[in-house]
Amino acid sequence: MDDPGDRVYRKTDRGMGEVKSRSGGLSARSRTALILVNGVDSLAALRAKIGLDADALVEALAAQGHVALLASPVRVVADSPGPQPLPVDIAVESIAPREAEMSAAEVRERLAPLRREALARLAPHYGPDAVVVAGPLLEAATFEDYCKALEALESKVSVNLGRKQAIKLLAGLKPV
Repeated sequence: MDDPGDRVYRKTDRGMGEVKSRSGGLSARSRTALILVNGVDSLAALRAKIGLDADALVEALAAQGHVALLASPVRVVADSPGPQPLPVDIAVESIAPREAEMSAAEVRERLAPLRREALARLAPHYGPDAVVVAGPLLEAATFEDYCKALEALESKVSVNLGRKQAIKLLAGLKPV
């Protein structure tokens, strides 16, 4: 990650507490930047949302301990300033048998569209906390871990939406 725009930041526990309590005395711009840091969008994507001062705002938040740099970004796609259209139901060719042949980077790349779709579906229900709710799904390193995290997510979502709505919401997100 030579380009600073490729860096991906996530909220720390201190940052999550600040979003909830507003006790740190952050400026409105800094608070907006903190809210938009989600562990998925790169600094380049944040620039498109926040403005050219995004680098300085995020670096200041990092210095204060509200955000931290992710060691490896969750997604491996080109960032764009606008939302990317995602298909309603993503059909992935049979990938489970080939998992042993794939590198970790290839697995992440194959799961990236499913993760983005999961976040897009959860966002209307959980807002900026969708990333927190889907955390284990975003961090899964193998197809097996992803499927286990998806089952746990379905259980978690069913508490708020009911079992049938949770199944409907998350349908098509399992790699075939």
